[in-house]
Amino acid sequence: MTRRVVDPARLGFVDVVTASHGHTDHLDAETLRAVRPPALVCPPGVRALAYERARLVPRVVDVDESTSVAGFDFTAVHAEHDVVGGAVGFVVRCGPWTLYHSGDTVAYAGLGERLRRFAPDVAILPINGKVGNMGGREAAGVAKEARAALAIPCHFEMFEFNTASPDEFVDACARLAQPYRVLRAGERLTVPRLSGVRRSGRC
Repeated sequence: MTRRVVDPARLGFVDVVTASHGHTDHLDAETLRAVRPPALVCPPGVRALAYERARLVPRVVDVDESTSVAGFDFTAVHAEHDVVGGAVGFVVRCGPWTLYHSGDTVAYAGLGERLRRFAPDVAILPINGKVGNMGGREAAGVAKEARAALAIPCHFEMFEFNTASPDEFVDACARLAQPYRVLRAGERLTVPRLSGVRRSGRC
């Protein structure tokens, strides 16, 4: 549904790539071989597939385990997504910043609470509401429960059979007073570290 916004060959500055699970939209051989990242982090069940597609030995991290690569600290978070090899989300820390990228998962009981201890500055959550993913209302709820400073929806406007409007997510965030930002393909996000950001929701 959305045109390619950057040639992967231009992403040679990337130090590390994560793969939450083995689906092609999360672990694409053509993209990986063009980017040629020095490191790839993935769950144990995806190790062989990641090696096959990326042509490099991945750094494996299981649920609730952490690893450090290229100045980033990665912690794998349980994801509920029915896929061969299993799935995880990642909490990524770098300097003062903490980001959570869910990969694909439903909004299972306790996910937001599990994330709260990481105090995520940004939480990236799927909103398509099908094929093993949470919907927009659920994503807003997870972000609020996690006390994320900013919620960003993903997994929409990619595949016609598997998409959703961000309107439900936007409405739910507004109702919950959860700060959010809807990004379009290729849009860049800069989040300044300002005094009081987490308390006021300003970004």
